[in-house]
Amino acid sequence: AVIAGSKVLINYLINYARPFVYSTSLPSHSLWTIKCAYDTMTGIEGEMLREKVFRLVHVFRTKLTEGLAVEQGNWNRQTSTAPFLLPSPSPIQAVMCRGNEKCVRTSKRLREEGNVAVFPIRSPTVPKGEERIRIILHAHNTEQEVLHLVDCL
Repeated sequence: AVIAGSKVLINYLINYARPFVYSTSLPSHSLWTIKCAYDTMTGIEGEMLREKVFRLVHVFRTKLTEGLAVEQGNWNRQTSTAPFLLPSPSPIQAVMCRGNEKCVRTSKRLREEGNVAVFPIRSPTVPKGEERIRIILHAHNTEQEVLHLVDCL
């Protein structure tokens, strides 16, 4: 961190705020944790984990799209109340679930009955009518868990 100020301010902080200045630094174990995470992320293990999570994203998107197949001729994304998968290449996925109450109710049902950790994103966080269920896939998830999630949705 940097503090820019007058010489009087800097001298004051050096002489009277030492406990604050030195108590706000990260502890050694936090720094080592960050270093280990970085080493993993940039190494072979990190590459394998990234490949796995993006394979799970592909499985999720493919299977859910098949499950939510709707006749394009009679379906309007802007007005339909049927759930649909929003485009996203990342492990963070979203299924549109219009209406705050419906979104909360659906997320709660998925957590309680399906035992899957999904969360409602409601208005005003997103515009009214664009409420959605946020899904995050992780490298520790299995393909069976992803397929279970798809079945629950």
